[in-house]
Amino acid sequence: MVQKSCFVRWIRVLYSNFSCFTHDQEYLISLHGQPNSQKFDYVEGFVIVDEGLINNWRSSFFSPSNPVKISSVSSSGNVLYCLEITKNYYHHSDLETVNQVLQL
Repeated sequence: MVQKSCFVRWIRVLYSNFSCFTHDQEYLISLHGQPNSQKFDYVEGFVIVDEGLINNWRSSFFSPSNPVKISSVSSSGNVLYCLEITKNYYHHSDLETVNQVLQL
């Protein structure tokens, strides 16, 4: 059995505007029924709430010393919304097609 190597183009997009975040997320999810060349292989959205967003934007998890409190979510600018998307491809020659999908 021959195994193919798989390459992944991974993108993380940060939003400060919830409406833009949900609009883009809903659009990406709506592509699910499209041909592979017109959709992404993975779409995930999440919220980052932390006091040190600038230093910790790569992690959406809270430390045990700073438990999640719904009341802490406010318009004070300590909230970011994030979309992670990936597109898989098997040959470097497919990278141009992958880049076209990413421009949707």
